[in-house]
Amino acid sequence: MGNQRGYFEGVLTIEASGPLLEPFLQACTRRGCRVTSLRRLDETTVRFTIRLKDWKILRTLRRKYKCRLTIKEGKGVPFLYKLMRRRLSVAAAFLAALILVFLAANTLWSIKVEGLTPELEAAVEKKLNSYGVSPGRLTIGMKDPNDIQQQLLEDIPDLLWIGVKKQGTSYHLYGVKKTRHDTNQDNQPSNLVASKKGMIVQTFIKKGRPLVSVYDVVKKGQVLATGELVEEGETFVHTEGDVTAETWYRVEQELPLQQIITLTDGTVETEYHLKIGGWSVPVWGWWRGTDGSYRDENVTTDWRVFSYSLPLNMKRVDHFAIDTGAMESSRKEIEKIGRKAAGQSLLQELEPGAEIKDEKVLHLSEEHGKVKLILLYKVYENIAETKYISQGD
Repeated sequence: MGNQRGYFEGVLTIEASGPLLEPFLQACTRRGCRVTSLRRLDETTVRFTIRLKDWKILRTLRRKYKCRLTIKEGKGVPFLYKLMRRRLSVAAAFLAALILVFLAANTLWSIKVEGLTPELEAAVEKKLNSYGVSPGRLTIGMKDPNDIQQQLLEDIPDLLWIGVKKQGTSYHLYGVKKTRHDTNQDNQPSNLVASKKGMIVQTFIKKGRPLVSVYDVVKKGQVLATGELVEEGETFVHTEGDVTAETWYRVEQELPLQQIITLTDGTVETEYHLKIGGWSVPVWGWWRGTDGSYRDENVTTDWRVFSYSLPLNMKRVDHFAIDTGAMESSRKEIEKIGRKAAGQSLLQELEPGAEIKDEKVLHLSEEHGKVKLILLYKVYENIAETKYISQGD
């Protein structure tokens, strides 16, 4: 019975050495320590067994009697519990790692929508979010891609077709917008009105009755051709045609005389980062710093297992050392560059088919290291736009 009780409380096998072993053991016994299995190993060393709770008594008396104590073995429930807890922590860490990998592999990290306008793309993403399909959510329990495709086509009338494909931890969607042909609109009565002020240089009316001629100066909103074929009549048509007018545009440009040029000398510092979803963990090269001026280039690998993209990626960042220098240009060169840039910028703002006929420099000055240029452009462009009318008017 005593052995069973000692096993539950815990027992220690101690090896003690020193010149005062007998007085040390007698003092321990007087303090209530129960010493068993005492065996002498040599003249100054003995081995014995005590209860775990008596260890404090031995530690208290060892300095007084100049004894050296060594724990050789520990038995009992307390030691078994400590061993199990240590192994349990390792098992728990391994289990947590498995759960983390499982969650990372079954989490939706990104959704990519292609082939649609920004408005329609936003509508698709909003619907996907209402279905429970959004980045950061587990794919377990999500609807099948075929079901998502069918539901999107039912909920968004402007979609002609959309494909939904799951690739690893990502969803890729490619859609086609439905094209609506309103044939009735082509037959609806309309007028051609001026979209801006200008002087007419050419008219070509396919349908309708022209109200202006060449060299007429028109204002914005003025009717150029009407769909009413007879004055005070009731015959109306859909007006079609082009009205080319001479228009003028004032463009201002301000360019510096000194141009800043950046060059690289070939020196490059490289960093490596491990990307886990939306997080980036530095792995190599981060301690070097980026003192000075650098141009960064990022390259991210795409790791796949079979056809599935992994949520883990390696990102390489190359820091190219750059050296800035200044280049002085003449006033004539800056004027040439400014006139070319102003013309190209104006053509991008005009409708296709517009043509620049002439340009004039209204103002050219140099102030505070900059050249200010004011240009006037003469443009030939179609100013006719359709405005629908009601036959009851």
